[in-house]
Amino acid sequence: MDVDDEPIPGLGADGRPDPEYARRLGLVQAPGGRRAAAFALDALAWIVLALPGAIGVAMIADAIGGAGGDAAAVPPAALALPLALVALSQGLLVVFGTVQLALHGRKGVTLGKASFGLRSVNVARFGPAGFWRVVLRALVLWVGQLLLPFVGPALLFASSAWDTERRGRSWLDRVGCCYAIDVRHGLNPLDSRALRHARRALEAPAAVEVARAPSLASDRAPGDDLFIPSARSSSGVVSSVPVEAGAWMPPELAPGPAGATPAAVAVVAASAPSPEPQRSALDAAPAAVLVFDDGTRLPASGRVLLGRSPAPASGEASAQLVPLVDESMRISKTHAAFGIDDTGCWVADRSSKNGTVVHAPDGSSRRLEPGVPTPVATGARVVLGGRSFTVTVAPGR
Repeated sequence: MDVDDEPIPGLGADGRPDPEYARRLGLVQAPGGRRAAAFALDALAWIVLALPGAIGVAMIADAIGGAGGDAAAVPPAALALPLALVALSQGLLVVFGTVQLALHGRKGVTLGKASFGLRSVNVARFGPAGFWRVVLRALVLWVGQLLLPFVGPALLFASSAWDTERRGRSWLDRVGCCYAIDVRHGLNPLDSRALRHARRALEAPAAVEVARAPSLASDRAPGDDLFIPSARSSSGVVSSVPVEAGAWMPPELAPGPAGATPAAVAVVAASAPSPEPQRSALDAAPAAVLVFDDGTRLPASGRVLLGRSPAPASGEASAQLVPLVDESMRISKTHAAFGIDDTGCWVADRSSKNGTVVHAPDGSSRRLEPGVPTPVATGARVVLGGRSFTVTVAPGR
């Protein structure tokens, strides 16, 4: 008999789910207002479907009352429509209830939860809660309604206010081993690819900075070991093209007075101070390093465009283009922009389909407004569709 003894990530030593692990993974607690709105929408659907049955029962009661309270004296034709309404209503309620339970158990959604961007997941594994767990949760709610009409359900839902873990879990959630989360502003763990990427990024060991090899380029100042290939080098090319005035060149190649010997030329050139060579923007050391969920490290010192196949807009010709592969297919062509200015690092959503979310180091999360640059602190994690990266400071800064 095979026993699955593989440890579940996020469980403490006592076997209880660790709320801090869920927060660092990117799960966001469902806000109370939207949870109440989702429940109200589900209840409204039940009321609408039960309304024909209530009308049918009222019609039957009226017909019996008109017959002096003798149900046998009521003509069958007078009961046909009321009974049809009752049967229709009961059939719709059974179908709706079954679909609600199945979707809640297998997909974590109901009509209300789907409408307000909420999901119910297993509190330990972050997968579906399970059909029978949800059925047990519904039975407890039904018993509460029978024992204390309206008061019982209200008490069960209000119990989320005194959750010792401060995750808003009610007694019903504990019966169903559920955790209600907000997928509009956080990770949707029911997306297996997104959950896998998030766990990989969280559990990956800290990347070790690799020492940079010294540059062999001849146009680098002493101590400048960063080599970034840009324009084609003309080093070692012999040319008769005259040297521009003021340009720096090696002393042994500096032109001398007419008739001077090569040795004299070298002495004269060596005695003259060499001006500091001009450095382009590409030669500047990176101001930040973006560490992606797969361990890739990207030095950044200017504007970076990220997406499935990013394309620069007007005025962004010098931006660095970083294409990202997203197995979940939730990343847009040009999804977001990352930049560094005098005030620090910032991220801007480029009107992507699935949005950009920033998880700050203090645990707060924010969904970015399209087109608005938003400052990000060191250690913040930026989620783009099914991919993410963490902002770190470049070495030496």
